[in-house]
Amino acid sequence: MPAATPDMDAPAPPFSLRDAERIVRRLAPALQQHGVWIRRIHSMLACRTSPHPDDLRRDGHLRSDFGRWLNDETNDYILSQSEYEAARDYHRKVHDIARDLCEAVRTGSAVTPEQFETFSSTLDLLDSCLDAMVKELWDLLRYTDPLTGISTRYAMLPRLKQELDRVHRTGHPCSICMVDLDLFKDINDAHGHDAGDRVLETVSNYLLLNLRRYDQVCRYGGGEFLLMFPNTSPEAALPIVDRLRQGLEETDADLGDGQTVQVTASFGIAALAPDLSVRDNIKNADASMYAAKKAGRNNVRVWDG
Repeated sequence: MPAATPDMDAPAPPFSLRDAERIVRRLAPALQQHGVWIRRIHSMLACRTSPHPDDLRRDGHLRSDFGRWLNDETNDYILSQSEYEAARDYHRKVHDIARDLCEAVRTGSAVTPEQFETFSSTLDLLDSCLDAMVKELWDLLRYTDPLTGISTRYAMLPRLKQELDRVHRTGHPCSICMVDLDLFKDINDAHGHDAGDRVLETVSNYLLLNLRRYDQVCRYGGGEFLLMFPNTSPEAALPIVDRLRQGLEETDADLGDGQTVQVTASFGIAALAPDLSVRDNIKNADASMYAAKKAGRNNVRVWDG
């Protein structure tokens, strides 16, 4: 199965890289502990050993690292996932079933094949939900720029291909825009690369906050960003992009040592032409951006063919 790309309706992955790393750091050992618990139940059933006290408690599902992660997670994106809700439900159910199995072993009662089958099938449903959750998380990490937390060009390119197909199929317009920070090398040379990183983070956050919900942004490389405006002609994109330009000009980047720097960028807009490849369409936007540079920087230019 091909790897999934981030949600087309969101301008960037739905949580920052730091959030994702925090979730992974907590989830990985919790999943390992969950595996230990499964082996513990199977060993008890096979060897008729005394159940662990936690497995006889009604709140046993909350007394493990994995159970606490499932019930204490606060990230809005995770909480909104149907797999998360299902996993939390199946986790409680599988512990309830395991408690009945433990009680049977404790009292010397027989465990019926039906009881064990119910335990195993519920465990399989839980594992399926967890697999889907973990895959989604790793896909988001794969397509996230580690510095800025927004999408990479490798996330944007499949989106552009889908949008190009839609333009070809429906005739509805789409515009793209190449954004290149002005004199970004001078900032790195004068203040150091840590300062340059702060500038990139500031610009990324600014673009995310000021794009429309259905627009897209990615870090294309270096000081370059690529924007996509679905259902928007270049003429309609021009005032949107110019507002972005003006707002960015008024946004000072904190360099972290009490200094700030004014940031401007040059913007190049092009239609997503259905008779051209994604690469050639990006070249048109790139050429428009260089025209904005030549016009004195801190400008917007539209590809005129």
